[in-house]
Amino acid sequence: MIGADLVEAITLIAVLPFWRDLAKSFAISELGSDLRADHPDFDAERDHLLHALGLASVSEEEAAACLLAVAARTAPDYVPRVPDGDHLPYELLFPSSPA
Repeated sequence: MIGADLVEAITLIAVLPFWRDLAKSFAISELGSDLRADHPDFDAERDHLLHALGLASVSEEEAAACLLAVAARTAPDYVPRVPDGDHLPYELLFPSSPA
């Protein structure tokens, strides 16, 4: 799970398109700088998308905090498993709790 509901998940993806890299301990500021270097119109495009979908804008830090909070609630009850018992559960993207 990456959001408490579909609206939150879409908002997080729009605000943090690099959300998976947060699991690799990259800093939000570094990821944001790299994204904007490659896509200088990112902020305007993100704002246009959020407005078109009727979603509220949140800061990258707020989005990351929500993402980590939802991920922390995922384990151990909602870790996907293969039903045959011969396979281990999937690894969590964010194994530690938010700081």
